[in-house]
Amino acid sequence: MRFLGDRVVLRGVEFEDIETILQWENDPELEPYSDPHEPYTESQIVDFIVGQKINFEAQGQLRLMICVDNRVVGAIDIFNFDEENADVGVLIYNESDRRQGYATDAVKTVIKNVIWTLCITTLWAIIDQRNVASTALFLGCGFVKVDKNRYKYEQSCSSVNPIRRLWLS
Repeated sequence: MRFLGDRVVLRGVEFEDIETILQWENDPELEPYSDPHEPYTESQIVDFIVGQKINFEAQGQLRLMICVDNRVVGAIDIFNFDEENADVGVLIYNESDRRQGYATDAVKTVIKNVIWTLCITTLWAIIDQRNVASTALFLGCGFVKVDKNRYKYEQSCSSVNPIRRLWLS
């Protein structure tokens, strides 16, 4: 799976991403922005990648790596999805890669390509009120605030992939 943005390429996770994902998932500085969990093991990350390759829908999550010039700078996750809704989260890991437009391009690429493929009409972003950068990112990508930490992006059903819509029904 590969999607081209203006500045980034979104690609599916690969086994070469194991160490990177382990570092991100187990970074204590990122804990306030994710669900609490025990540290992940390499074996769990391998199982996750295998699951992504076989059937990401069964896992309830699609992770796409955000690449710039063949270098992984972050990830964007689409998760908790059903026939019409999904949550989205984005990470640009290194401070030096932030505020370069990579996250914006990744979110816009997901809106333009991925949600059409998955037949999703509403994307949700749940953002801690203190995360000013993420709030600005999602508002700038067309999301609207619906309560203190929830933002949504909606598209019409007519723009959703009709073949997949039939397959899901």
